[in-house]
Amino acid sequence: MEKPLQFRQIFMPNPNPDNTYPNYRNKLQPRMEFKPTALEQLYIKHKDKLIETAITECTRYLDDEAWMEEDTFPRVQELTGDWYLGSIYMFERNDKIRFSVEARFLGHYPKGCAREEIDDYLGMQAWFDYNPAQDAFIFDCFDTDSI
Repeated sequence: MEKPLQFRQIFMPNPNPDNTYPNYRNKLQPRMEFKPTALEQLYIKHKDKLIETAITECTRYLDDEAWMEEDTFPRVQELTGDWYLGSIYMFERNDKIRFSVEARFLGHYPKGCAREEIDDYLGMQAWFDYNPAQDAFIFDCFDTDSI
């Protein structure tokens, strides 16, 4: 069986000054929320590694042959390989820092469908915990949904 695609990040061109819900049609840049706002600096410091790790974990998750089956979701054969950032969320609670990044994967849709031929397909929200002793974020888990 074919292995999953090599994923490519695409960058949405439209600013998101109202921090609203982005999708492939409106081409808005990601929603970003930092509570407290000072956490944005921690995100900036670790941004590249966080996104790289999230996509590595997404790829590992989608590399399972189960996603090649006809009656599964997500179905790897329907993915285009392109993804974009949907949201960034970092918050502090009980002296712990949690971070999530949502990668939004595009998929192919059949002609005549209510969706565009290429449109949003799969959202994968990767969750991380910050370890201050290591100054590193540790991957925890995913939330997935069809979008």
